[in-house]
Amino acid sequence: MLTQFRQTLQKQWCVRFVKSRPTSLTHKTLINMALRVTIVVLMSAGVSYVHVISRLEAQTQTQLEKYISGRGERESSIFQLAQDNLAMLGDRLLLEFKQPNNIDFQAEFKRQYFSWNDGTIRNFPQNRPSKDFDSTRYAGLFIGRNVQMTEELKQRMLKAHPVISAYGAAWSNRFIDTYFLTPENAGINYWKGVPFTLEVPPNLYNPKEEYFYIADPQHNPARSPKWTGVYLDPSVNIWMVSAIVPVYEGDRFLGILGHDVVLTDLMEHTIQDQLPGTYNLIFRSDGRLIVHPHRTAEIQQAQGQLKIDTINDPHLNRIFQLVTNAQPKTHVLENSQDREYLAVTRLQGPDWYFVTVYPKSLLSGAAWDTAQFILISGAVALLVEVLLLFSVLQQQIAKPLKQLTAASNQLANGDFAINLDTMRQDELGGLASSFNSMASQLKTSFIQLEQVNNALERRVNERTTTLQQTLEELRRTQAQMIQSEKMSALGQLVAGVAHEINNPVSFIYGNLTYVQNYAQDLLEFIQLYQYHYPNPVAEIQTSSKELDLEFIRDDLPKLLSSMEIGTNRIREIVRSLRNFSRLDESEFKAVDIHEGIDSTLLILQHRLKEQPQRPVIEVVKNYGKLPLVICYPGQLNQVFMNILSNAIDALEDANQQRTPTEIVSYPNTIWIQTQLVSENQIMIAIADNGLGVPDTIITRLFDPFFTTKEVGKGSGLGLTISYQIVTELHQGKLDCNSTLGKGTEFVVTLPI
Repeated sequence: MLTQFRQTLQKQWCVRFVKSRPTSLTHKTLINMALRVTIVVLMSAGVSYVHVISRLEAQTQTQLEKYISGRGERESSIFQLAQDNLAMLGDRLLLEFKQPNNIDFQAEFKRQYFSWNDGTIRNFPQNRPSKDFDSTRYAGLFIGRNVQMTEELKQRMLKAHPVISAYGAAWSNRFIDTYFLTPENAGINYWKGVPFTLEVPPNLYNPKEEYFYIADPQHNPARSPKWTGVYLDPSVNIWMVSAIVPVYEGDRFLGILGHDVVLTDLMEHTIQDQLPGTYNLIFRSDGRLIVHPHRTAEIQQAQGQLKIDTINDPHLNRIFQLVTNAQPKTHVLENSQDREYLAVTRLQGPDWYFVTVYPKSLLSGAAWDTAQFILISGAVALLVEVLLLFSVLQQQIAKPLKQLTAASNQLANGDFAINLDTMRQDELGGLASSFNSMASQLKTSFIQLEQVNNALERRVNERTTTLQQTLEELRRTQAQMIQSEKMSALGQLVAGVAHEINNPVSFIYGNLTYVQNYAQDLLEFIQLYQYHYPNPVAEIQTSSKELDLEFIRDDLPKLLSSMEIGTNRIREIVRSLRNFSRLDESEFKAVDIHEGIDSTLLILQHRLKEQPQRPVIEVVKNYGKLPLVICYPGQLNQVFMNILSNAIDALEDANQQRTPTEIVSYPNTIWIQTQLVSENQIMIAIADNGLGVPDTIITRLFDPFFTTKEVGKGSGLGLTISYQIVTELHQGKLDCNSTLGKGTEFVVTLPI
């Protein structure tokens, strides 16, 4: 029985195997399909080759025109930037020349500039090495021999010097130098790291050089920007070209501004940055060759003066003739004789020709590559098609099962974005539909759980944020109350001290007049006695000598006068202390704002005086005519004290970063200005010439507890309380304006 079952199973397996083997019809169909597909592929490759050749010619010309247009704009950017820079710098110089003269130019000229033994004037002493000159911060100055130094020329050079230094340093990352030259043979040159003006020969005469005379009125009546020829600078061994812009004040020629543009990058880009199989070259309209990948050595040997017509190269001459005879625009020319395209553009500024040479042989190679690709693709497609026919069953069964397994792993990893194919009308389709339903239900449950969790976390975060804000507000209020109590106690203490000092001082001051009168009467009486009794008894003469009566007669009036000056000084201090002690006053009063500012300055006088580490801080007051202002005087005095104290701190910090020479040249100064802004408003501005405040800090100046001072030097509440006093208590405004390196200004605006 078992043997019969085994034989029956073997027969069924053999029948299935025979049925599964390809029949002869299937074999013939596969061979016929392969032959026909091969013929179609060969015909497609031939037609494609012809079509691609014609299409590539049109596409290549279009692409070359777009490429050369973009390349021209990119390579022209540095030249256009140079012209724009110099035009802007010219406007800035003219504006500077028109500024009023507020300094002694004669003294300033002698201080900054030095006469050398060779007859020139330069901005550095001759007896010091040129390496000590800080050419990274300052431009150099050179005034040639026998130049008539007029007052106007001195002013022009002094005003132009800082402008060239500032703009030259700002542009030094793109341009090697920036200079201003005058027709009197005076010049200012900024060259970062190179003390150029200290090393030029004394016989240099700029007006005769090409970089000057090409822009003077005789050679450039149109006053347009000019460009020199290409030259190799021997001092740095770099190829350069100079951009020149004339400077006129009306019809008066003041000089020229210039940039030296380094051509190293342009030459390297022209030679190395090219389309595959092409090359680039640059030449001028007069035939002077500037860049050529195969003639770099000849160009360097000719110092940039190599002309195309002097080179025995018919091909290069044909390119030059075709380009220069065509219309001056960006376009693509066809050089039929040499089987190539010429993409041409003009570089803005120096107006040079930039040419890309594209051989036509590249097109046939591309067309053959396309045909070859079609042949290979057809063969691969034929092979793939045959393989696909044998893999149908595997794809119909194995692939859906693999997708289901991958979906199970995806679900186990917590990813519910599952979308199996349910279009099949079989068991696999039903299984996929059930799996999708289960994944959707699980996803809904997890989303609901996550929403509940997020809501709980959000409520906890809201409660935490509210608690933190409450604690911060409590901390700020507590600190402000402590500060207010301290200032109130200070006001009471100052008022008490002033009262206690004022009583005895007033008594002394009131009796000084009587003391002076009595002393004068006694001295006159002694003088009258000596006149009538010139020879008193011996005892009186001895006592007179011991007392030194003559010295007492001379010194006593001086002593009484000194006492009167001292008591007056004490009375002024007491009055200032009483004014400042208004800190504890809480009612509105009509007061003189200037009186409060002066009282605050008097209290800060010990900080304004000269210190061992710095000179005196000068206070410049520019008071306007102000009416009495109804305000809280004690609170405003606190504002003035905070702002002035910060200004003094800022000046002391600035002195630590300045040299003694800079401190003397730019003395510490605080400016106080008041003025009536309108019928209902006054303005108090307090400014200093410290280092200024960065923009990132200005936005936080009035935040509670924010301070840039060292630990123990500031609480971070001074400006916060000042801001509240001005804005909330007085309905005014408190603004801060600052420029890095120049200083800070606080502006208080109050309603009258």
